[in-house]
Amino acid sequence: MTRDLDRLTATTFDVLVVGGGIYGLTIAYDAAQRGLSVVLVERNDFGSGTSFNHLRTIHGGLRYLQSLDIGRARESIRERRAIARIAPQAVRPLPFAVPLYRSLSRGKLAMRAGFLLDRLVAFDRNRGVLPSHRLAGGRVVSRSHAAQRFPGLKRQGLTGAAVFHDYVTTEPDRYTLSFALAAVEHGAVLANYVEAIAPRVDGARVTGVTARDTLGTRTVEIAAKLTVNATGGRVDGLLKPLGISTGIPMLKAMNLVTRRDAGDEALGGRTASGRNLFLVPWRDRALFGTWESERTCDPDDTGVAERDVVGFIAELNQAFPALDLTLADITLVHRGVVPAAVRGGRVGLEGHEQIRDHSMQGFEGLLSVAGTKFTTARGVAERVTDRLFAKLPQKPVPCRTATTPLPGGSVRDIGLAIADARREFDEGLPTDTIPHLIAAYGSRYRDVMEIAATRPEWRTRLAPDSPVIGAELVLAARREMAPTLADIVIRRTPLGALGHPGAAALARAAAIVAAELGWSEDRRRQEIAAIDRVYTLDGAANRAIT
Repeated sequence: MTRDLDRLTATTFDVLVVGGGIYGLTIAYDAAQRGLSVVLVERNDFGSGTSFNHLRTIHGGLRYLQSLDIGRARESIRERRAIARIAPQAVRPLPFAVPLYRSLSRGKLAMRAGFLLDRLVAFDRNRGVLPSHRLAGGRVVSRSHAAQRFPGLKRQGLTGAAVFHDYVTTEPDRYTLSFALAAVEHGAVLANYVEAIAPRVDGARVTGVTARDTLGTRTVEIAAKLTVNATGGRVDGLLKPLGISTGIPMLKAMNLVTRRDAGDEALGGRTASGRNLFLVPWRDRALFGTWESERTCDPDDTGVAERDVVGFIAELNQAFPALDLTLADITLVHRGVVPAAVRGGRVGLEGHEQIRDHSMQGFEGLLSVAGTKFTTARGVAERVTDRLFAKLPQKPVPCRTATTPLPGGSVRDIGLAIADARREFDEGLPTDTIPHLIAAYGSRYRDVMEIAATRPEWRTRLAPDSPVIGAELVLAARREMAPTLADIVIRRTPLGALGHPGAAALARAAAIVAAELGWSEDRRRQEIAAIDRVYTLDGAANRAIT
């Protein structure tokens, strides 16, 4: 991927997508794969907003069966399966244990009935999935078994546990980026750090946007037959110059990365207020989520105050009494703004994607989409692209993104791929690097190893507790449209995924990237300082990753 602003103005595209989060990228990929000419612009980096803020899990919709919402459960099952098929390197099965107490709706009998229904609804959950990724059906275990096997569960009143399986995304930011790579490989033009200022209008029709390069001073006019507003929490910002809005309320969401060690399974807990919380093992650390604000918020207010983090920690200690989590245990705060549902005066997460065709408000050629579910983004993109074809003179083309491997997704046996890579490349590499490369790059891990072969120092780890090697940073700088050190350290690689990687590691990373991108010493110091701010709770740091 190369950032070429001249290509943004070279033609009138079929589709312009504004927003490079998981929804915008999947839409761009689907539309491009079906033969449409596509351009996408993102005001920050790809996947740097709310798409960065999720619990790293891919859910099969078991919770929807509690309200007998079979349709949403089926969609989640299909999309969970699709991810395992098109990007098997990006996910792995993970057991979840949820405590059960004496309750008609949340007790043993209810969960056994729920698991029976799940077996019927999810009868095809493993169809076309690698043997290593097949998910077993859920089961209810006794109190003694739950207390012994899952000691982190709240013991008071415990009658047993519900155990089921979903996926955890081992390299979630690489998975998000893979949709950008796939879109480009199908002819789409993508550019990060290009902010859409206002829609272009011809009469009652939106014909593209006026945008500016946030890394420079250039303004560009991007022309398109159809425009998709996929700007996430700021969805109404793009519409403001037109005098219209979606009316979608927003709330804040937060997950916490900690320095705590984690076991081999995710644990559920419930607070006195009824909030369901999870401890998810990710990269051998405990990740906790998800906190949601009790009221709607300004979409531009992405900051999270320390009092909110402290309050969330108190809730976690209530849900998991043996935890004794403190603020000092937090290494990174994931935060974002997502669509809310307001019912009966209460604010909660909006479970359905929101799609608005603004022809109903007098503007043809403009759609807005906003959603909260990382798992179902591909399916939402399929529905949006179907609607785009309905507005274009082209004959509709069937969607193929549910079965076509994403870049790197051609791995047919994860264990065998790791073993083959170890035999060929393991000499001189850190022991944990090969499994990491397979998870991050899949069948394209050789792209990294080709670079690593050219310089011995690019084969060594950058931080003591990270498998990332220098060659990955070089690849990101050369081929993955990553113009800042934060892009490379936090998203293109997981060097900073668990928290601040340390001053020495940042200095080494900055030296490698500076040599590739021609930075001055002053620029190098600025890039390091920008990353340092990411790991604080002030507003400037929040904007850096949201």
